[in-house]
Amino acid sequence: MRKLLSLTFVVALIALVITLETRRQEAQKQLEQLTIRLEQLQGNSSQNREAAKNIIQRVQKHMTISTEVEPTVATIVNVEELRKKNPFYNKAENGDHLVVTTDRAILYDPDKDVILDVVPVQLQPAAPAAQPAPAQQ
Repeated sequence: MRKLLSLTFVVALIALVITLETRRQEAQKQLEQLTIRLEQLQGNSSQNREAAKNIIQRVQKHMTISTEVEPTVATIVNVEELRKKNPFYNKAENGDHLVVTTDRAILYDPDKDVILDVVPVQLQPAAPAAQPAPAQQ
């Protein structure tokens, strides 16, 4: 009886060690994958900034853009959805760029190297927080 109990204990202990080792290996793989993704995202950030600067330089060949405040550059990926919300995007295609400066929005086609449309924009400063009324005495 004692040998059977000891044997059961040893088998259970081996099964526990195998289970824990399998989970450790899975966690290690997930950590490696997350590390790779983080490195890609960090690398893409600098690549995205370089790509944005390149787009801005190409647009500046066609028109003057103030660079006191760095323009925002976005790549259009779902033009149909944008067209539903704003007719400004009717001339755009997926892959075109939207360059937003402090005073205008510019649609740019990098394949044809042309500006498709320009509209003025007014960036509203954030509304100041409501001031409490002075206390009455």
